[in-house]
Amino acid sequence: MPWTLAYTQHCGNNPDQQDTLWSGLKIYQHRDLAPLQHASDADEIFAAVADGVANSPAPQRASRAVLESLAADIAAGRTFNASLLRRAHGRLCDTLARGRSYGSATTLTAAACRGDRCTVVSVGDSRAYRVAADGQWEQITRDHTILNRLIDEGVAEDGVAYAGFYGMLDSCLTADDADTDFPIHYSTTALLPGDTLLLCTDGVHDTLGEQLANSFDRQAGALAQVRRWREAILARGAPDNFSLVLIERTA
Repeated sequence: MPWTLAYTQHCGNNPDQQDTLWSGLKIYQHRDLAPLQHASDADEIFAAVADGVANSPAPQRASRAVLESLAADIAAGRTFNASLLRRAHGRLCDTLARGRSYGSATTLTAAACRGDRCTVVSVGDSRAYRVAADGQWEQITRDHTILNRLIDEGVAEDGVAYAGFYGMLDSCLTADDADTDFPIHYSTTALLPGDTLLLCTDGVHDTLGEQLANSFDRQAGALAQVRRWREAILARGAPDNFSLVLIERTA
C-alpha cells in the first residue's frame, strides 16, 4: 500500500483538549489518544491538525469546527485548495461568532497527497515538514507570527533574537465575520517513495525544538516514530496540547 499514516494527541498539562486531529478517516479530540496507524492504497489521502487558541473563548470548539468543515467539504468532492480554509472560516463564524463564543480561534494545517505531490494549506503556527528519504528536513509552512510579519515588512531581521512577545500569532481562524483578511499558506511539494510528511501543532515543535529532527529515524517506521516523539514530549512535561500526523510514502 502506498501510504501509511500514524498519529497521536494528548492534552498535556491542560485540563481540556484544545487540539483536533483528522486522520482522513476520523476526527479525534481526545485528552489522550494512544498512537494509531492505518495504511491506504487510495489515490488521494488527507490529514489535518488544528490547535484552538487557548486565550480565546471556546478553543476546543473552534478547532473541531474547522476540521469538521474541511472533512465535510472533502467528502462532498470539493477541490483541496486555499478556498476550503475560507469556507471553514465561514462555518466557524456561523457556529461560534455570537454570544460568549464570539472570537473563538484556532490554527489549521492540512495536507492532501496524491501521486508524487502533496498540497499543504495552513493558517497560524501549526506546521508541516517534509522529510526526504535521505533524512533532509524542510519546513514547508511558515508561521503566521508577529515577528515573521515584521520581517516581511522589513522592520525586523531574520536570525536576530527578539522578545518572546514577537513569536505570538499574527493570524489564525477566528469566529468573527469581520476578520476575513487572514493570510493562507498554500504550497505543493514532492513526496517520493521513502519520504515522509509531518503535520503537528505547536505543542510538538515548540516543546521538542531541535530534538524533533534529531530524534527522527527513517528506518523506524511511522508508528514507532510517532511513539518516540510522543514519549519525548511527555518526558519534557508536555506543557501544551499536542497533535501530530506522520504520513509515509511507501511506494
